[in-house]
Amino acid sequence: MNWTERLGGEGAVIRGIVEVFTILNRPPHPSWHEEAISRALAGHLAGLGLTVRQDEFHNLTADVPPTPGREGAPLVILQGHLDMVCAAAPGSGYDPARDSVAVTEREGFLRSDGRSSLGADNNLGNAAVLWLLGQGVPHGLLRLLFTVAEEVGLEGAKRVDPAWLAGAKYLINTDGFHLGRMVVSSAGGRRETFSRPLPLAPAPAGEGYALTLSGCAGGHSGDDIHRGRCNPVQALARFLAALDLPFALAELEGGTAHNAIPSSCRAVLVTGEGQALRRMAEGLRGALERTHRDTDPGLTLSLESIPAPARVWDPACARDTLALLAGLTHGVVSWQEEFPGVPAASANLGRVWAEGGAVNAAAFLRCVRGEEEAALAARHRSLAEALGFSVHTTGYPGWAGGASNPLAVQMAEVFRRETGRAAEIAAVHVGLEPSIFQAKAPGLIMVSTGPDILDAHAVTERAPLASLPPYAALLAGTLEAVH
Repeated sequence: MNWTERLGGEGAVIRGIVEVFTILNRPPHPSWHEEAISRALAGHLAGLGLTVRQDEFHNLTADVPPTPGREGAPLVILQGHLDMVCAAAPGSGYDPARDSVAVTEREGFLRSDGRSSLGADNNLGNAAVLWLLGQGVPHGLLRLLFTVAEEVGLEGAKRVDPAWLAGAKYLINTDGFHLGRMVVSSAGGRRETFSRPLPLAPAPAGEGYALTLSGCAGGHSGDDIHRGRCNPVQALARFLAALDLPFALAELEGGTAHNAIPSSCRAVLVTGEGQALRRMAEGLRGALERTHRDTDPGLTLSLESIPAPARVWDPACARDTLALLAGLTHGVVSWQEEFPGVPAASANLGRVWAEGGAVNAAAFLRCVRGEEEAALAARHRSLAEALGFSVHTTGYPGWAGGASNPLAVQMAEVFRRETGRAAEIAAVHVGLEPSIFQAKAPGLIMVSTGPDILDAHAVTERAPLASLPPYAALLAGTLEAVH
């Protein structure tokens, strides 16, 4: 009898996990506002007779005694994060700091009511773990570990006391998005913010023009960086830096975040060479459409006549900003040898904007190996400082694992036995909390895996209900098999 049957069948598994998930989603829980969910979870675990430890950041942990006969099994940590990315639909009135996520089931999927993201990342994995505690699964000593602020740079994991990891042989992180994928390696992340004072000057004689590159596909700087999509910020910067006619720059803004590939960028210029500008912009449009016909089919470039602004950027600042944006690395730098098709190092130029008397740019580096990150970071810093920009950085390390990971191999065998399907042992080009735990407990063997989740972090986020029984069976079978 497989574990889905031992757990009562598919319907029972789905009902049980969804019930726990719905309860977890009642307290609002955006990053750094997890106090209510952490308190509620602590109360639930205490009600099960467990001793709960919480730190000042609302990370929490509790040990679950082994089932009879399993006292000699190694300690396994089951870990997930409590915060969610709270996307809200325009005009919905949804307030992430105040409102619960309304969980619904429709057309075979777990969804929100459309006002907000679902928060399946990572509460669906957490719900599966919590539901399994009451289902008679044989296991050795378990340690539950729930962290905060994962979605803003793994900040909760950084603050976890290393003593909470001590003594464990294995850690299963439940933050995966693909059923049957056992992740054993992830990229480190480095946020770079470049800033320089932005003096203004009277505009020269000429006409005003708004040059806008939009409709680009954009995307996630980890999941999509290898797809070769157009970066409109860098494309406009390189065009303007090489523009062979006199002009003044009055505005330059594009992108939304360090770790998102931009989808649009807008520049405002003043020039007396309007006809030449239109001719050159048309050439840029044609070149970009040819290059990105497949990657960015919605790409458009427009040049609009507008009233000339009274003030423009200081010429030296404009020149140096364009040189910085044009010179920063964007795209895949190297590939992983053990995991074909997965980048080992990449950089994303995510945003440029002016605010508070300064011009700013944002980039995000993702690297598995520290030496590659250091080399990229040094190149960016050298370029920025030579152009008068200060550099502020934050980040987290990479998790350099391999396909021979013994826990992943065992979980893959459990998955095959439970589902009849082959599992994938994989690396991902995004950040995961095991990268932080690796430094705190170097001998810990870790795998990240989860149920299927689609469109995470968006109001269309949804999870196929059919993936919950095999995911629960994977966890139950692994806990039974670990010895």
